[in-house]
Amino acid sequence: MQRRVTQIEALRVLAMAAIFFYHLWSVQPGGDQNPFGPILGDFLSQGYLGVVVFNAITGFVLTLPHADPGGKPALAFTDFFRRRFGRIVPQYYLSLALWTLVALVAGTMPLAALGACVAEKIFFVQTFDPARFFSLVPALWWMGLLAQFYLVFPLVLRLFKAVGIGRGAAACLLVCWGGWYGLTLAARTSTAAALLDYMLYFNLPYRLPEFVLGMAFAQLWKRQAATGGLSAAWRIGFPVLACGGLVLSLLSKTALPMPLAHILLTATCLGLAGTLFVWPAMARLGAKPRIATAAAASYSFYLLHQPILGYGSDMLRGRLAPVSAMLLLTVVSLPLAYALARLQDRVVAAFQARGKAGA
Repeated sequence: MQRRVTQIEALRVLAMAAIFFYHLWSVQPGGDQNPFGPILGDFLSQGYLGVVVFNAITGFVLTLPHADPGGKPALAFTDFFRRRFGRIVPQYYLSLALWTLVALVAGTMPLAALGACVAEKIFFVQTFDPARFFSLVPALWWMGLLAQFYLVFPLVLRLFKAVGIGRGAAACLLVCWGGWYGLTLAARTSTAAALLDYMLYFNLPYRLPEFVLGMAFAQLWKRQAATGGLSAAWRIGFPVLACGGLVLSLLSKTALPMPLAHILLTATCLGLAGTLFVWPAMARLGAKPRIATAAAASYSFYLLHQPILGYGSDMLRGRLAPVSAMLLLTVVSLPLAYALARLQDRVVAAFQARGKAGA
């Protein structure tokens, strides 16, 4: 089996592109006038679902080294946390410092509110504060969720080994999504339950199934890849899930309560991602140096791109026609965010190399 799962690199780039264009759509400087039109605008407005794919990819990548056959034994809790947080903290804190400095210079937030916001983000607890978790850089809410994934990963991995992949994944889905549905019903009559229901959309346990499904697929894929590749059932099942989910989403998404709508969209996204994963062309695409480089920069790109779009939109609002403004914002922001992401990664790599040399 190939050491690097190159189709994952291509999926990272596609998911990041979806998120970028969603954030582009969300800061459109045209006010109520949608410069993208009803069809393209509605399509771009679904780009936030790239986060669902990222959550599944995170579970897949973390699990793959420990999956049977030939998987490594799970790390001790402290070793795992030290390694994982050591991987994400440098770029995260560097980008947080950058946008904090920009906010200070631009005066976009009162000093006390900015300090509280930054403190919450430093400790990955921003998703527990409904008053501030979208402040400064709204996209950084996902870092709090990512930290939660890291905290539960060793437990879910042990659950899989204790009861099996199918039972373990089914238990997680039943408890998490079943609990979500129950709390949503309670939220109809309780203000406190309604607030909790809203906040849990950005936290565990509501978002755990996306991560767990990625973990389960890593286990199953590695087993089948070791015996010659995925079976026809997998290759057919993913397109069926994607097409069926898409049709149902178009027909009934707005009529479904939030938990069921999210489950349907999650199934559709993961069906599409799985279809692309098993398509041989995606492995070849992910192996291309430019795609691999873009995938490597996707983490820093995520941390940096949204404020560039936001500040750029504010600068262009009222100065150009909406369509022209969005085209200019895209042409400038996309390469600028990518260049800054590559620069940030190089700065972090240089500091880490210097630290290893001095150790």
